[in-house]
Amino acid sequence: VQVAYLDPSCREELESAFIDKRYDVHTRYQVEESDDPRVLSDLPVRPPQIWRYFCRAKPAVLAGFVEERGLQGLEARRAEDEFVNQTSFAVNHLFYVERGMKAFVMSQGRDMIIMKVVGYAEDVIRFYRLEEMTAHVWIGHQRYPTKGKVWHPGGAHPFMGLDEGLVHNGDFANYHSVSEYLAQKNVTPLFLTDTEVSVLLFDLLNRTYRYPLEYVIEALAPTTERDFHSLPEDKKDIY
Repeated sequence: VQVAYLDPSCREELESAFIDKRYDVHTRYQVEESDDPRVLSDLPVRPPQIWRYFCRAKPAVLAGFVEERGLQGLEARRAEDEFVNQTSFAVNHLFYVERGMKAFVMSQGRDMIIMKVVGYAEDVIRFYRLEEMTAHVWIGHQRYPTKGKVWHPGGAHPFMGLDEGLVHNGDFANYHSVSEYLAQKNVTPLFLTDTEVSVLLFDLLNRTYRYPLEYVIEALAPTTERDFHSLPEDKKDIY
């Protein structure tokens, strides 16, 4: 779990309420930042202080969560995933929405991280000193919004699910209807951009409902009429 502290003074309170109370933390540390004044001077908004927590749900707390939510039939790994996801939502709702953008969960996953700033994409690499970091897969995004502007890191891409990071160009034509659908499942967007809705929908269909990936992609971006008529019959039946 990575937490971005826009106001580092709230870290002790957040850790006490949501990290140490709910997780057994194996390792925690602040993500390294550049000390080059030229790097910071190029950024319109100072990037958040990011802390990284390698942790697992406390067994007793997870057991209480499973009992309270009626998730007894769920295998342990999926129950812990849901516990982590709901904990991150609670952090974001309290410290980002109610408290006025003090902190938010930057990413959550077993083998992934998300880093983002207000500025150019290469500024992320420079500020958080990622030049020597290695990974199996990288995604990057330069956001030039058609409506408004990116003015806080929470509105930058990628947006997170659990073990998921998503970048997206363009506007959701059905943002409001998708938001209403998610609300029926107690899933609420908090970051005021349509891309968050897309990753929340992906996470719901993929992680929670466990639909095959091909079905999820078709649900998010349906095949249009001319292409649909070119599909083989078995794909038409599915789509």
